[in-house]
Amino acid sequence: MRKCVIAAGFIVLVGMFWSIGFGAGALVDHSPIVIEGDYQFTVENGVVSGSGTVDDPYVIEGWRIDAGYNDYGIRIHRTTRYFIIRNVEISGAGKAGISLSYVKNGVITDSHLTGNWIGISLNFSAHNKISSCTIESNGDGIHFYFSHDNQIIQCTVTKNDTAIWLDGSNGNDLIGNTISANYMGVYLDLGAEGNLIYSNAFIDNVHNAHSVAVNDWDYNGQGNYWSDYRGIDADENGIGDAPYVIRSKGDQDNYPLLNIP
Repeated sequence: MRKCVIAAGFIVLVGMFWSIGFGAGALVDHSPIVIEGDYQFTVENGVVSGSGTVDDPYVIEGWRIDAGYNDYGIRIHRTTRYFIIRNVEISGAGKAGISLSYVKNGVITDSHLTGNWIGISLNFSAHNKISSCTIESNGDGIHFYFSHDNQIIQCTVTKNDTAIWLDGSNGNDLIGNTISANYMGVYLDLGAEGNLIYSNAFIDNVHNAHSVAVNDWDYNGQGNYWSDYRGIDADENGIGDAPYVIRSKGDQDNYPLLNIP
């Protein structure tokens, strides 16, 4: 009982410290975080608040993690509780800055991933969201392996070898992202299909997109901006008159945007 009271008091003190301003912008150094199961969402593993419910998710926030020679900056494995990773900066991971495997109900937002083998990786994970992150100068920016029904929204993914790589991953949404100065923009492989990709800006990538199956590159009359699009806009409605072809078997953006969304 005494241990429980001490632990509860420590969590309260951490929460008070956080509310004073610790999580308001200044980052604090933290060692790599590994969570393997719902029971490991703890203060020691970087959790600063929350109870893991949809209305009160666990929050991991405000950390600067130099992974050094470790495989991961943050690794979360086999969890179902709701959580948010936000306002973290991770570099130097040998495998991934943030790795979610067999995970659902996670959010990664407002974070900076740079200088990792992969910025963010999802493996066999579903119903997660990545938003408003800056992911730059990694091997792969974001890499999904057999992960379905996730969202990548309003991220800046730049100066990576491959910005967003989906392997065998279906039904994901890529919306409102800036994908610039990468060798490859979006790479869809191993039968990845049924992904919705629109309102993104593909700018100055060596190759903008590659796909081996049919995906949706536009929605409700709006496609993506492609900096190498050479079509015309005769009616001046801001949408190219000819589709932007992703591959020769029908995978194309039917409404390429003439201006960055």
